[in-house]
Amino acid sequence: MALQTQLVDGKQALDAQERALNFMEQAMFAKVINYSKAMQNSNTSTANEAVLQDVPIGQQPKPLHLEALDVNGDATQVINQQLKTGRNVIFHETAFVAGKEQMVLGFR
Repeated sequence: MALQTQLVDGKQALDAQERALNFMEQAMFAKVINYSKAMQNSNTSTANEAVLQDVPIGQQPKPLHLEALDVNGDATQVINQQLKTGRNVIFHETAFVAGKEQMVLGFR
């Protein structure tokens, strides 16, 4: 399946980024498989990059849910809590949230 990338404004709050990613998935018939800060030449950029994989129409996955922690935080508790709700980890990367670097975890 084809891959594509989309930029998301890392100055946005986490819930706004979650809504943007879920909208992209529905509009583009794709699913986010990775999400992290975008590699840019400028150190002042706060863009995040979503990597999306095409999915057949009508087979979009459950909505994506994001959680954020300090960059050096321990994600074990968040992961265990989400596993109890039936969600699995999709990615675990450093991204911008409200303009600062954080560890962002994606679940479905």
